[in-house]
Amino acid sequence: MCSILGYFNTDLNLNQIERLNLSMSHRGPDNSCVKSYKFRGKSLYLGHNRLSIQDLNPRANQPMESRRFVIVFNGEIYNHRELRGDLDFDWQGDSDTETLLALFEKFGVERGISMLNGMFAIGLLDKVEEKLYLIRDRVGIKPLYWSFKGGEFIFGSQIKGFKRELKNDSSGRGLIEFMSFGYTPYSRSFYDDIYKLEPAHILIFDGKSIQKSRYWDIPKEKISISYQEALEETERLIKSSIEYRLLSDLEVGTFLSGGVDSSLVSSIIQESSSSRVKSFTIGFEDERYNEAKFAKDVASHIGTEHHEYIFKVDDIISLIDSIDSFYDEPFGDSSALPTMLLSKFTKEHVTVALSGDGGDELFLGYERYFFIDRYFKLFNSTPQAIRDAMHTLAVNSNIDKLEKIAYPLKHLTVENLYSVMATYTKPWQLKDIFTDDFLETIPQNFDYLSLQDIDTQNLEDMFDNFSRIDFYRYLPDDILTKVDRASMGYSLEARVPLLDHRLVEFAYSLPTEIKLKGGAKSILKDILYKRVPKSLIDRPKMGFRTPLNSWFREELREPLLEKIESLDERFNREYLRELYERHQSGKNYEFIFWNIMRL
Repeated sequence: MCSILGYFNTDLNLNQIERLNLSMSHRGPDNSCVKSYKFRGKSLYLGHNRLSIQDLNPRANQPMESRRFVIVFNGEIYNHRELRGDLDFDWQGDSDTETLLALFEKFGVERGISMLNGMFAIGLLDKVEEKLYLIRDRVGIKPLYWSFKGGEFIFGSQIKGFKRELKNDSSGRGLIEFMSFGYTPYSRSFYDDIYKLEPAHILIFDGKSIQKSRYWDIPKEKISISYQEALEETERLIKSSIEYRLLSDLEVGTFLSGGVDSSLVSSIIQESSSSRVKSFTIGFEDERYNEAKFAKDVASHIGTEHHEYIFKVDDIISLIDSIDSFYDEPFGDSSALPTMLLSKFTKEHVTVALSGDGGDELFLGYERYFFIDRYFKLFNSTPQAIRDAMHTLAVNSNIDKLEKIAYPLKHLTVENLYSVMATYTKPWQLKDIFTDDFLETIPQNFDYLSLQDIDTQNLEDMFDNFSRIDFYRYLPDDILTKVDRASMGYSLEARVPLLDHRLVEFAYSLPTEIKLKGGAKSILKDILYKRVPKSLIDRPKMGFRTPLNSWFREELREPLLEKIESLDERFNREYLRELYERHQSGKNYEFIFWNIMRL
């Protein structure tokens, strides 16, 4: 795992770019290098920081060059040894980076990408056609940002590698999106003129203009299949995916929370290993949020060498000041804090760890999917006049739960349902948090709830609609961003076997009634129950939550109040003070306050 960086037509010199490259050295502490190449008659600087996982020899350092291409690459290609069998190439080493060069030399870029199984962010210079390619993996496991302004083109793994001063650089749109979702979705970042390359996209830069295209997508058509057949194929694909992701020249461990997904991944890793695999979990002193005891029971049953760390409130508080430097832009998922602690703890023992992320999106594990389905079925047949009256009564009640339930009633659309169930700050709250003067500066055609080109027209299947939205939005922009920055901040490589593209394609081709035949995530649970007793698994889903609700009344009270007073004229500070008084009296606005703290 590594970081990549590129500068074209810049006023910076080599030494300055080397310093910017080193700002991401936590992602790759084993080697750092920047080289200059001619591109369209100007200088193109390509930089790389390396975390050595495969082929530990310096011959695998980057940038790496072949006859036609120069590459900087972040990620892992799990099937690269298989691909080498079809490639006639003068091999200099055993790295997957060299395999990529040989693959592109023989098959070209787009066909070559279609053959990959892995996670990747790639910068690729074609010296013959004089094109620069940026390529991001199918799911968005690895990050890739870019900027093109005033003729200068920049790309990198993290925004900290960009030369711009980022303070107070957000457009109003970025601020509204962040306060709503806790992240900026799709192709945008929090900052003006800096963009994310979307998952499964290729960007081509010719020195003057940019073209983007999607090279892969999840299937829309459903297959005809029995539950037993779906179970067997899912298990086969998960085992194959895990086998690929154990490829490493270093020891591989596993995150284990005791939940379905991490327990499944950990149990299969252990049964495929001839020695005890190291598993890692962290827990809270506050038992309401502590899953460590469940993880310990699972580890004991499957036989891993289990490592547990119970952290104190002070451990978390000490990390709060660090979180912004890890994430570069405001990031509102508070579970980033325990994820950072878990990564730090795990790195003390191994350099590679497998996680269970992705199971909820692929196999319908989120509780909100069930709520939305019931909600839509209940109110879709209700006359509009009755829905309007219910909406008016609830909005005027000033009762948060009623407002949340009633908001979508006036216009019962997928977007409105999503705006209530998948946002930290609700649409009606935004109007109070921000001043009228600021809101008037936002273009009227700006729809922060727009689902872009996500197909959500099948109103008969809300489960499928919302799992697809989460796959395109929440998964890459929240979950995978959280894990990447937290793990790479400690030079730990996190691999995600449940997001192997073969498993993703199969999961989205399954009819909803098959996925839910035995309830939420029944397919994954039934595979797990072959290995772990139900009694160790069946319990309410806890999640990787932090007790922010109480912390904002105690340990974080003063920092929060100071932050509110320091906010600029875009915010209605009087309303936020009032909101805090309500929080003190028993209401819960932890998500709004956490987002405020991240600005």
